[in-house]
Amino acid sequence: MVNVIGLEQKAKELTELGQHFTVATVVRCQSPTSAKPGAKAIVTYDGEIFGWIGGGCAQPAVRKAVRECIQSGQAQLIRVTPSPQTDVEDGIVKFNMACHSGGTLDIFIEPVTVKPILLILGASPVAQALSKIASLSGFEVTVAAKDIDSGLFDDKVNVLESFHIPDMFFNRMPHVVVSTQGKHDNAGLKTALDIASPYTALIASSKKAKKLLEAVTTNEETRAAAKNVKFPAGINIGANTPQEIAVALLAELIQFKNTSDADMLGVPKIQDSSAQNAHMLEPQQNQQTKKSNPSAGCCGST
Repeated sequence: MVNVIGLEQKAKELTELGQHFTVATVVRCQSPTSAKPGAKAIVTYDGEIFGWIGGGCAQPAVRKAVRECIQSGQAQLIRVTPSPQTDVEDGIVKFNMACHSGGTLDIFIEPVTVKPILLILGASPVAQALSKIASLSGFEVTVAAKDIDSGLFDDKVNVLESFHIPDMFFNRMPHVVVSTQGKHDNAGLKTALDIASPYTALIASSKKAKKLLEAVTTNEETRAAAKNVKFPAGINIGANTPQEIAVALLAELIQFKNTSDADMLGVPKIQDSSAQNAHMLEPQQNQQTKKSNPSAGCCGST
């Protein structure tokens, strides 16, 4: 009998921790197998199994399929079998059994993924527009800025009244957009460079972005982080208004989220930026944006 309450508690726990996981259910079996139809387990991205879907013969295949499901966001129906058969019904992914116990298991694996995180630094009109449409598009949005008016943002948006982001504030990697646009630019950009993120964008023209990055880059860690800052940011759609710029940014965010191989599943760290040195940065533009618009780009706001 499936311990439904125990699995529900584990699912709630993993969700609160911000961890992706899958629900694996045995839907068919051909004896001899230790798991029977209806057997169920929660399986994490790291391969931890809570519940029962069979022994060591099935688990390696399930763990491999789980990682693929979470990365793609798509469910899979897999067949774990010792049979050398090559003909398998459409929609079923076949795995050869890792031992010689015999039997066949069909297991349906469904991913349960948490929302991607977007951190917006700044309360500019672009930040306000981006926070709204990103929240509607499935992002968990946090906006941080000095002297921020929380009334400018929807109730679903988390608002922080400073640029200080404590270590472990996020339980998974955030996407970061700096949208200060003239108000506390240096403070916002410093915060962005101290947060481990595979996607960091700066809303500024190329000329201004280079000057800002040069001003705030004071050690080896920030130098390395600054090389990955996208500017101008967003897909080139000829955007002019804050709302259009927000759309261009969101399009790039979604494209990155859905196509990047970056590991968004680990717990991020706030980098130690206490060591100072005299090195200055020669920033690198996002090459794709540079080719499509060599001047200011679609989000080259000054």
